Amino acid sequence: MTRVEVSAGPGISSISAGFPSPAEDFTELSISLDKHLIQNPAATFMAYANGNSMVRAGIYHGDILIIDRSLDARDGDIIIAILHGEFTVKQLSIINGTLFLIPQNPQYSSLEISAEMDFEVWGVVTSSIRKHR
Repeated sequence: MTRVEVSAGPGISSISAGFPSPAEDFTELSISLDKHLIQNPAATFMAYANGNSMVRAGIYHGDILIIDRSLDARDGDIIIAILHGEFTVKQLSIINGTLFLIPQNPQYSSLEISAEMDFEVWGVVTSSIRKHR
């Protein structure tokens, strides 16, 4: 995996959501996105989100998803699933041992996963990255 480092200019070490502090020291910040966002590089992949079924979870069309294949999916996780040979991103819900794929957009319906379906949890989404411009 390629290492990505971001160097912020002088005076940017953290950004206040309130009022700026005039006493902030001038510092230079170097952040490794790999170290910050990726726990297991050998099992981590990135993919672009396609569509708008997960907007209430903060995932929008074109966002970059960080996916860890080494994690076991748990109830409430955002997952990448393979359903009938196609990738999809949804929230996993487990109710009384039954799996459901839950979109985070009211325009889409939840889907109960039955034993007859060609279904696999491919990975767990650990982060998403959105470009604002």
